[in-house]
Amino acid sequence: MFINIHTHRKPSPLDEYVVRNAFGIKLKSNKPLGYFVSTGIHPWQVKQDNSEVFKNIEANLHLINVIAVGECGLDRVHGPEMKIQTEIFLRHIELANKFNKPLILHLVKTYSDILSYASAIKTPWIIHGFKGNLNEATTLISKGASLSFGPRLTFLPELQNIFKLLPIEHIYLETDTKPIHIKEMYEFTCKLLRIPLEQLKDSIKLNFERDFSVVLPIV
Repeated sequence: MFINIHTHRKPSPLDEYVVRNAFGIKLKSNKPLGYFVSTGIHPWQVKQDNSEVFKNIEANLHLINVIAVGECGLDRVHGPEMKIQTEIFLRHIELANKFNKPLILHLVKTYSDILSYASAIKTPWIIHGFKGNLNEATTLISKGASLSFGPRLTFLPELQNIFKLLPIEHIYLETDTKPIHIKEMYEFTCKLLRIPLEQLKDSIKLNFERDFSVVLPIV
């Protein structure tokens, strides 16, 4: 099986488990969807009044398909002023702790900022689309983070060099918004690490089951 930890689309028919970002949209059904969902306010969507969206998010977190809070986080390039972003981010941490759900984080030029809040996070937390340096990666992992890598891993040699030095126990793969199948990410990663595909699949499956308290079927 291929696990796609962060995407904005439904899974393909090809042996894929996805965590699909539903933002703060209120989900109507508690029936199995055939995929997992995360719910939260993207930093770019933060407004002065987010109360109604937080009502949706809290309602969503009661649903069986919703297994994560996010994507949420901090962004110094886009979005409102950092004071407002931080207030909203702290509310996401509270919800993650309350419902015991992992956080999926969007962080842009804020890897050092998140360190101030790491001790407040009582659940697993995953930084999606990681693109920092080796020092940032190792520091974040030491504070409890896992790092998810998207398609930029396939064409940035510096990121590839960092990736090869990281513990696989704290690694995920994703497609985000890109028109690429997660299988391609796995195949590229296997070549990069020089490991068999089944070994990579098993490792990420163990990470997923550990962090999300979900047992996936053996296929």
